[in-house]
Amino acid sequence: MNAPVKTTRMTPAENRQGVRVEVDAVYLDDIPKAMDKMGWTVSAQLMRRWFATKPAWVMPQEWRDGEHPSKMPINYTLLPKSQVDEQIVKMAWALNFDQVKAVRAVLQGSWNSPNGIDVLRTRLKHAGWKTGQTLRLGNKHMSAMQLDLESQVNALKLGSAWDTLNDYFGAIFKASLKVAVVGKAYRSLLTGKNLFEVEQLGFYIRDTYDFNASWYDDAFMGLGVWSKERVLTKAQMAEYKALSSRTPASLMARHLRYPYFVQVENADFRRWQQKRNEGGDFFVFSDVLWEAYRGPAIEL
Repeated sequence: MNAPVKTTRMTPAENRQGVRVEVDAVYLDDIPKAMDKMGWTVSAQLMRRWFATKPAWVMPQEWRDGEHPSKMPINYTLLPKSQVDEQIVKMAWALNFDQVKAVRAVLQGSWNSPNGIDVLRTRLKHAGWKTGQTLRLGNKHMSAMQLDLESQVNALKLGSAWDTLNDYFGAIFKASLKVAVVGKAYRSLLTGKNLFEVEQLGFYIRDTYDFNASWYDDAFMGLGVWSKERVLTKAQMAEYKALSSRTPASLMARHLRYPYFVQVENADFRRWQQKRNEGGDFFVFSDVLWEAYRGPAIEL
């Protein structure tokens, strides 16, 4: 039988003089159902995928940063399918949200920064290119996961605690928007310079879906305050927090104001993994948004 996330009580258990009133319990796997009711369809899909993984798997911290314990980049193509999802998150969906549109616009204009060009040179060398040779890098048939390994050249961070509470916030929150190139390195017959002609830019999101945040990340309201129907707004969560001191009067006021709501934290999901041996963290890759590039060739 499932254990509830928390059982809301009107007085502390040690207060034997008070009247303790139990309310309807919220279970962790009730949250995707609430997300569906709110129209958070992508959030619900990602969380259901996490619950469906057996046995449990906790992503190591260095993996969250894109690095294997060997200090080498992770080859996502070699991971079990349970540890990578490429199907749920779509760029067409993500671009409905202001923070993604804004970051994409910045990345469009700055992908070929000095650091981006340095990464491009490194990608070409890893692909076997040498000065004076002609070599193609990437192609439009590659998935985001493949591009990330072979021709990704720049990235910007997505997400802030100040973002609007919506389906994107519930599904992704903080991630990386990345850009990869498709094109050809060659030596110019006119100038003798080594150039790279960019044909396409590919934009995609890379994220990790896990519950490995520290206690500090749970300090305000963790993953939200949920009932079986919805999550509280940020303003409501602030009021809920203010009413959460362990006095009978504040708890009674909180119950009257927000009945059937409980705070959900990363630690609740980790306990679920430990006790039930189910729930698997995974990498998230969106599909690729392709854009033709008509700018000048890049000097290598």
